[in-house]
Amino acid sequence: MEVREEVHEQILKILNGAKFPINTLEELIAALPEGLDTTCMIGGTEVTAAEAKSLITEKDFPFKDAKHVADLLVERAGL
Repeated sequence: MEVREEVHEQILKILNGAKFPINTLEELIAALPEGLDTTCMIGGTEVTAAEAKSLITEKDFPFKDAKHVADLLVERAGL
């Protein structure tokens, strides 16, 4: 599996059960199991939600589902 697909799947799992639409960054952070401390593995590197939040702007909202979030993050991360 490619890194892009792996990260995409991790984000989908992390947001499994989140209530959508998510309208603000605060709502997105609240939907994460460990808030800004939620982690995702990219290759052998652990990345926290706090580090990844810089990839999201207020203009990106609302998110309609977890796939929307995952698509945006892997694209902006350049994966």
